[in-house]
Amino acid sequence: MHIFKTTGLVLLLLLAGWSCRKDVDTFRPYDISLADIVLALQQAPAAQTTSLLTLNNQQADTIWTTSGGVRIFMSQLDQLFSNAAGVIVPCSTCPDFRLEVVEVAQKGDLIARNTGTVTGSNQVLENARMLHLKATCNGEELHLTPGNLLKIQIPAGQPLFANQLFANPSAVTTDVFAGWSSTSEPVNNAEWTIPNNPDFQLGYELSTPSLQWICAGRMLEEANSAFCLELPLGFSDQNTKTYMVFNNLNSVVPLKYEASDFRFCAPFVPQGFPVQLVSISKLGGQYWMGFKDAVTGGSNSATIEPQKTTEQQVIDFIKNL
Repeated sequence: MHIFKTTGLVLLLLLAGWSCRKDVDTFRPYDISLADIVLALQQAPAAQTTSLLTLNNQQADTIWTTSGGVRIFMSQLDQLFSNAAGVIVPCSTCPDFRLEVVEVAQKGDLIARNTGTVTGSNQVLENARMLHLKATCNGEELHLTPGNLLKIQIPAGQPLFANQLFANPSAVTTDVFAGWSSTSEPVNNAEWTIPNNPDFQLGYELSTPSLQWICAGRMLEEANSAFCLELPLGFSDQNTKTYMVFNNLNSVVPLKYEASDFRFCAPFVPQGFPVQLVSISKLGGQYWMGFKDAVTGGSNSATIEPQKTTEQQVIDFIKNL
């Protein structure tokens, strides 16, 4: 009896000591590697164009053409920009004004930048061209003064009916993409002359009330239905990103993880479009990737069995989308 009492006392002391330990690892059902995936995707060589305009105490209106052919109409320069405090910053008194324009047109670029072509309410749109605009004076970031618009012309070989301007003032390189919001500004098909060329350039014309991320596009109005992608147990939003990439449209839908039934879903998917379903994961230091062709509306679900791959193979795949 004495032995049993001693043994019991030892067990109680061990349990008490264990409960007080501060170096016990918390059990996690999934690897947490989403940040690694985002960083890897950012390495994909983006088919994008970055252009920089520099002005010194500029007074006269000017039209600036980027290396990608986008035309920026700079007018009323002493009233156009303000700083974060709302104070107008005249370009005529700024010795170092810079306007950076990044053009993003390809589907792989959308994934590389951890974004997509859905609104905040999960409606799918077609992207004609996405731009990021950043203005600074002596390194201080500027914004468009309220009530002012920046006129922009975007070239396109075969313009689609892009009739809406969408904005996303928040950064789209974070782990979560919040979606685009429609502005009240229209996008119109347009044509303009090309210097030293008898032909006209076709494209879009818009006026944006804000800088940062803007998107010229159109809503896909076709009948829609929900869609979910199933992966093996252990693949979750902690270690996996999934996408629906439209084959014949510049549209990418990030699928969201539904923890209740372990699936990645989109609530509104336009029907009748050929797409490619893509999953990118990292578990235990190993990359996994899966893809499958499908037609939207034919079924409301699909399954993928991811296969082992390398980070470089993931980058190459995204590059060639």
